[in-house]
Amino acid sequence: MISLEELSRLDHEGAMQLLFAYTTDIKRYEKDIDALEKDIALWTSRVTLAEGKGMAALAEGARGQVAQLQDKLAELRGSKAELEGDASRIKEALPSIKAKQRSIDPDQLQAELSMMTGEALDPGKASLEKELGALEAAQAEDPLAALKRRMGLDPAAGGGSTGDGGAGKSGGSSGQAGQRTPR
Repeated sequence: MISLEELSRLDHEGAMQLLFAYTTDIKRYEKDIDALEKDIALWTSRVTLAEGKGMAALAEGARGQVAQLQDKLAELRGSKAELEGDASRIKEALPSIKAKQRSIDPDQLQAELSMMTGEALDPGKASLEKELGALEAAQAEDPLAALKRRMGLDPAAGGGSTGDGGAGKSGGSSGQAGQRTPR
């Protein structure tokens, strides 16, 4: 009998191969069982024939043969039933085994990304490159921030330094910069 632990270690291809092997064995058992049933029928008829002719010793020998064949038949049926149970468990587990292969292992993904970025080979260099990249990004933002301050668009600049006395977009340079008159 196949255990759940053994099923969990199988990949999809291995599970399919195992299922194929079990199915093949089940078919072989079915043929053997059919042959044994025919042999049992033959020996049972011989018992009847020997009893009909009054040959008790011969009938007893034939009964012994029938008993042996029936024991072997019971053993084969038990083995076949066990294989059928295992095959059924594998069939039930196939979707989860296939899904397990499709799922992403976060640890494996992290390791692959580390290898691709070089972190796994030289973590010091990789962290230095990250810090330098962040510094370069900060410097790239500084000219934009400076342009916004010059245009008076940066609220942190506190009123702007546009050179027109803070008039900026109000459109006038009269002394009332930035104030609107009611209409």
